[in-house]
Amino acid sequence: MRIRGYYWSFLLLPVLCFGQERAEFTRGQEFYLQGNASIIGNSILGKSASKSFNKSKKSNDEFKMRYIDIDNDPETWSSSSAYFSIPEDAQLVYAGLYWSATYNGESGGLRLRNHRPVYKKLENRKHDARIVKIKPPNGSYIEVTGSLIYDGKDAKNSTVKSRAPYAYSADVTEVLKEYHKGDITVANVAATQGKINGGSSAGWLLYLVYEDASEPFRYITTYYGLESIKNEVVEIDFGNFKSSENEEGATYITVAALEGDSNLGKDQIEIYNPESDLFLPFGNAVRPVNNFFNSSITLEDEMILSRNPKSTNTLGFDIAQVKMPDELNTIIANSSQGVRMKFNTKGDHYFLFFTAFQTTISESWFQEKTSLLAEESETETETEVAIDAPTETLEVTKVIEEAPIPDNHSNTFITPSTAGATPTVQNIRSNSIPMAHMRRGFYIITNVFAKEENARKWEQKLRSKGYASDTFFRPEDNYHYVSIGNNVDLEIVRELLQRVRTDRDLKKSWVLKVNM
Repeated sequence: MRIRGYYWSFLLLPVLCFGQERAEFTRGQEFYLQGNASIIGNSILGKSASKSFNKSKKSNDEFKMRYIDIDNDPETWSSSSAYFSIPEDAQLVYAGLYWSATYNGESGGLRLRNHRPVYKKLENRKHDARIVKIKPPNGSYIEVTGSLIYDGKDAKNSTVKSRAPYAYSADVTEVLKEYHKGDITVANVAATQGKINGGSSAGWLLYLVYEDASEPFRYITTYYGLESIKNEVVEIDFGNFKSSENEEGATYITVAALEGDSNLGKDQIEIYNPESDLFLPFGNAVRPVNNFFNSSITLEDEMILSRNPKSTNTLGFDIAQVKMPDELNTIIANSSQGVRMKFNTKGDHYFLFFTAFQTTISESWFQEKTSLLAEESETETETEVAIDAPTETLEVTKVIEEAPIPDNHSNTFITPSTAGATPTVQNIRSNSIPMAHMRRGFYIITNVFAKEENARKWEQKLRSKGYASDTFFRPEDNYHYVSIGNNVDLEIVRELLQRVRTDRDLKKSWVLKVNM
């Protein structure tokens, strides 16, 4: 009998703001299912526009980097592809697209001043880094607007600002849910061409989670952020779980980073051993213990070459899915406190922007966990809220148009309350709105506009407050909705809404139910 698992996304909480040097890692998605996960991706900046680069002892700061562009499409300026495959009987439940690059300007150059190298920005940014395109197998490009994870363009640290690394993410499950294999092309990832301090790098990854009755029960979780790994050690705790009663279970760690050079070492990943109270470094045949981030795209002990271009040296862009060695897997299996990972370096400076963890779990615990989540889901359904959206005009800054929230749609609304109080829930049912290419859930809406340009201005204001905002358009009513996150768990949304409404500018925020 096939047992379906449970999975959900967490809200993009305001964990960062412009001017900071980092975005601490936050749990993104969490899955308990019978199935598996896979990863694909590619660099999108290199020495050549289309040729593979395979010189192992070279780094990106030695070259004038340029956009890779393989698609011969005049409407794209950068593009690269990778092949994916999941079993024919599998059902895709999550496809997360992440892209990241150094982007202090459109181009940079190197000059000598008193015989010393001086890097200079030659052209300001000219592309919107939020917007990329994705082409499914044998399909056409679909434009995707990402949610901001971090942008270092205004960082106070001069080293971070000179590179201005950014990262975005988008849920593209609806785009790919009908596919089981083929080439995925991602285009228009913005990055700095030429030369910058430390070298420029860029790329994308696609993390795929699917259900498959032939696979064991697994716990899978993703984390996103952007950490500058240089002087500080970064530690991530992957949470609590129970390993399989059988000993054949395997554990995998997936990571992605910018600026890991193949010819610079002393960067490591370590796992905590509670028995010895020590962190133990690990690597494999293609990921040396003392040079883990080495400008390559790998799966276990092999390079992934089903890409275009298929460079073995991706010049500052890393994706790795690593199987834990038996001795470390034993530590995980015997751990009752989750898994702690540490990322550090004593030489090569790199930017970590994605991690994921997957391990085989106990079937009995899977049954227990999914039963509990099912009960919580039923309770949540009983307490769903819904009344018509308010029609009063929102009070916003002068540069934003004053637009009423439309009342011609069904939504979930949590009534305003005073700071510190629990929002009132009205037990009135309502249909959710259908939205293609959007993940199901309760969306916190901070404002609605008739003009896209005004929605973008409002997004900038939200980001200055530290919120990872996103805008989507509803052709049914011709309005642009500005959201700061979503979740299928109503209680989580209520808790965040309570905090959001303490901000004078956001006191009339409300909740929209999508694809529920």
